[in-house]
Amino acid sequence: MTLLVTTDSTFLQHLAAYEPILESWRHRAQTLEEPQPGSELSEDNKIFPQPIGDEARLSLISAGEHLRLAWTAIKAGQLYPTAHFTTLRGALMAASQALYILGPDDPSVRQERGLAVIFESYHRLRQFHEECLKMPNLREDDRQKIHQQIIWLEGRKAGAKAAGAQARGINMTHDVIPYAGSLLYGASSELQHSLMRLWRQMSGDAHALAWSKMLRAQLGPPKRGQLLSEGTVGGSLEDIIEPFEASYRLLKRGWSLFDQRCENSTR
Repeated sequence: MTLLVTTDSTFLQHLAAYEPILESWRHRAQTLEEPQPGSELSEDNKIFPQPIGDEARLSLISAGEHLRLAWTAIKAGQLYPTAHFTTLRGALMAASQALYILGPDDPSVRQERGLAVIFESYHRLRQFHEECLKMPNLREDDRQKIHQQIIWLEGRKAGAKAAGAQARGINMTHDVIPYAGSLLYGASSELQHSLMRLWRQMSGDAHALAWSKMLRAQLGPPKRGQLLSEGTVGGSLEDIIEPFEASYRLLKRGWSLFDQRCENSTR
């Protein structure tokens, strides 16, 4: 399979129109934002030492970073058959996670989802520390510090569960992405199903599997005596624009919800 690069001025102009908003989100990320006292998110933040609002905000910031990275490469004239989709998958995942936390009007649902994300973060950090314990020539005092950190993390995980973390945890494919798509497009919308299709296809890119690229490839006729035909796949704005647009719309809705939950409407 060979790699080709194509461009399309219409798609480029469409994406360029988003640059000022992406930049505004970059500047916004540089200042810590606290929810107004008495707001929904302010109340959500009270149930656990690590604020639920911070998890949502960090997800929004991460989504914006991934979108800007994708756009920076496009502006530089570099279109990637795989890497653009791993980047956009990160944007889609982060924006969807923010919507998953911020979307429900019921505070108990927001809180159990936010706590589930916090629990997952502690769980993954514990796995990192356990890996650190396998380092060769680790000094005993460092080993003790890592063990102490693991004990602390276990306490925080238990606290998140006791505070009401969603018992089933976080499942991106079955919970987070479908919820975000339904919130943005409607549960029975064709666009919602397209979002799930994009998520699954970009998983192939993220796991370095050939099938996702084959779906974008131009395949030639098989040659006599060969079982497989040859194909070409290249960086294409036509392929990039759909996941870019979906991630952007999810992120825009996420920032809107963040503002809504941070505002005290009684003031």
